[in-house]
Amino acid sequence: MSETMESWHSPRYAAAWAGEDVIANMLELPRQLSTALVADSGLEVAHVIDVGSGPGVYLDRFLRAFPDARGTWTDSSEAMLELGQKELAAFGDRVDYRIVDAEKLEEAGLEPAEVIVTSRALHHFAPDSLAGTYRAMHDLLAPGGFLFNLDHVGAPGEWEQVYRRVRSQFTGPRRKRLAPHRHDYPLAPVDAHLGWAREAGFADPDAPWRTLYTALILARR
Repeated sequence: MSETMESWHSPRYAAAWAGEDVIANMLELPRQLSTALVADSGLEVAHVIDVGSGPGVYLDRFLRAFPDARGTWTDSSEAMLELGQKELAAFGDRVDYRIVDAEKLEEAGLEPAEVIVTSRALHHFAPDSLAGTYRAMHDLLAPGGFLFNLDHVGAPGEWEQVYRRVRSQFTGPRRKRLAPHRHDYPLAPVDAHLGWAREAGFADPDAPWRTLYTALILARR
């Protein structure tokens, strides 16, 4: 008998997932790396968009690093909206909250930004949709702007399954078991992400950080 799949639109599941984010500490380094790379560039950051923001952890990092910037939280889930508003409440009117389908960014009417971030959202998309999302994010960025996609990626052969088995040795186990949510497509490898970024018009995309099957994809317009 197959196990019931949970939905990101369930307030109970969204809260449980956010409370059991076992790789949160592991992701601190790539988030810090993201803000350091933008700061090093000297780019004046006025606006940051977080795509599939969930609780807003990535956006929080950037708004603290660039106190003159405003942020736009986006997600398709009303349940996640409640979490995001709670976690980002300290920033007051510096944050605008928008319910947005990440696969239709070009239709969302978002203002251009110097930085776009997204974390563990795009791996749910089909390859054609991923390519289109990279194009949409490229077009939303101001000249010289940065894209950071911190997401799960595929690995050749049996390595992905090996990585999944050993990951808990470094992150610790979950305190409570979570029901699975849908994953309709295999994880795309880093090279595929870099290829979609190039095709979208980004120059010299790279992956400056990777641990097991999670990587940071960096691109600059």
